[in-house]
Amino acid sequence: MFIGLPNLYDKFLIARFIALAIGLAIVFLFALFRKKRWIVPDSPVFLVYLLFVLLCGCSIIWATNTAEAVFAFSCQLLSPLIIILFYSLLSSNRHLTQKVLWMAAAVALSVYLLFAIVQLFHIENFSYEQLYRVSGINGHKNLLAAMLFMLSAFLFTSFSVFESKIPKLLSVVLFAISTIVIILLKSRAVLLSVLVAAGFFGIMILIKVRHCRERSHPYKSFLRKAQRPQLLISVVLVYAFLTVGLRWFAARSVPHSSEKSEIETKMMSTSSLVERCLLWDKTFRIADKHPFTGCGVGNWQIHFPDAGLERLYRADVWNVNFTKPHNEYLGVLSETGYLGFLLYTVFLVSLFTRAFFVLCETKNRKEFLYGALVLSVFAGCCVNALFDFPNSRIEYLIWMGILMAILFQVITRDKQKTVGKGFNLFFLLIAAMLIMVGGFRYKGERNAFEMQKALQANDWKGVKRYCRQAQSVFYTIDPVGLPLHWYQGKAEKMLGGSQSINSFRQAHHYAPYCKENLNDLGLVSYYTAHDLGMAEFYLNEAIRISPNYLYPYFNLAYIYLSEHEPQKAKTVADKIYFDEQKREVMKADAIYFEPFNAEAARQKIDADYKATMLLHKTILDNLLNKPDDQ
Repeated sequence: MFIGLPNLYDKFLIARFIALAIGLAIVFLFALFRKKRWIVPDSPVFLVYLLFVLLCGCSIIWATNTAEAVFAFSCQLLSPLIIILFYSLLSSNRHLTQKVLWMAAAVALSVYLLFAIVQLFHIENFSYEQLYRVSGINGHKNLLAAMLFMLSAFLFTSFSVFESKIPKLLSVVLFAISTIVIILLKSRAVLLSVLVAAGFFGIMILIKVRHCRERSHPYKSFLRKAQRPQLLISVVLVYAFLTVGLRWFAARSVPHSSEKSEIETKMMSTSSLVERCLLWDKTFRIADKHPFTGCGVGNWQIHFPDAGLERLYRADVWNVNFTKPHNEYLGVLSETGYLGFLLYTVFLVSLFTRAFFVLCETKNRKEFLYGALVLSVFAGCCVNALFDFPNSRIEYLIWMGILMAILFQVITRDKQKTVGKGFNLFFLLIAAMLIMVGGFRYKGERNAFEMQKALQANDWKGVKRYCRQAQSVFYTIDPVGLPLHWYQGKAEKMLGGSQSINSFRQAHHYAPYCKENLNDLGLVSYYTAHDLGMAEFYLNEAIRISPNYLYPYFNLAYIYLSEHEPQKAKTVADKIYFDEQKREVMKADAIYFEPFNAEAARQKIDADYKATMLLHKTILDNLLNKPDDQ
């Protein structure tokens, strides 16, 4: 759980992915030699989930970037494997498994809290900028808060599996400290999840006390009869909310230029809520273009710029690339289409409602309390997924899979199915495939990390070397969404090689809406391939995607000047929105762009402003047939 590698972009993701895959392979290899049989939930709900995972795998066929689709599907495969593993353990020896889960949760929480508390003491104040420096060993404060919240469900196992008071007291202390840290982190999505979980737990207690105490109570028969219509209504309502309601909310929450000045509108886009609503609105556009199949798992970041980056202040004006839509459900919708999203909705709603009805009929008080707590935390996690992307983190996937395994235990009771011994070999092969994918990703990310170091040192030969070593069929773009061949093309261009255009074209194949690559591809199309038409196409495409990205304007204008068409150059330059007012607003907001080096951001803003003024002067001199004396 706490494995991290310092020579990677993301110190934890790939390292923990590989560690989990190796752990699963060892478990399945042991089961193969011991000829153990696995127990799986005998439930249509589990079948629906497997169909959804299968659809995710099929989307690799039509995904634009196959490498990202393969990795995203590999992460998807972890969940059913974890569910089967812990469902089998709970079925075989529930008491022992719950003890182990409590110990694992207590240790994990202790480590998370230790690192978080140390980091809290090292920040200057409790502003949002400073709080983002507090991440524990999770890489991000929101993920840290989400993990603290989720693990709290496993602490209370101590009250049902331990006789000693020490584990119970330790659980209460850890829970209290976790709650305080969550509040201090100001993660609004997780705080909302805590409130939803607490409220739902209270409602379940109230229902149990008032309506389910007597076995003959008429509410019992009502619960049994209402399950199917309630499930259907719930699926329809949730599906409608996440497709129609959320689209309406996103569109209504985004300020329009008619309501505020352009500068004010851009500044409002720095609000996390407004930024999320913009991301959601553009994600729906991806779903509209790929309604049946989706764009392919893991490919949201590839297609997202196609919806345009206007009003997304950090992505449009600055070099910030979004890799997730900050909403797990819309990510599923855009990547698997409306059919895949329907399967995912049916799975979540069915698991939730079925567990709710079963728990209301449970006579054992301890089982009810523990099941209600797990279901409440599961509900809170589903709410958190509305505003964040925790499912993309391996440690979260593990504990979420355990939560679902417990809920499957609740809904199946005696409906369990033992699969054949041959499944041990099947599961082992899957785990081996995951290790292979993880190995290629590790190799790619490690070399990409070295490539970035060479880039910062202007070592273009090193950039080219490490970039080629990073590339593979399983790794084609770096963790911030830029294609590796773009870096290779830049290195080749700086080294004077004419082959850079081929690298930029390959980068375009893997990421056709990358504004940085479109800009460079347009540039080399003119100066290397001498193709004005293609240069205009690529540069105008970069401008369409990012209206406030300056470099394609500069390049297109100077190309027109080279073609002795200053009037066309003036038309392009007049579209650049970069005056003194914008410069001052951006410099005042520099800390938002570069939290750790605001001065470097201000210097870049000044340089871009001077370049804009120089372009206008050069064009004016050409129009007046005056020589450029700069």
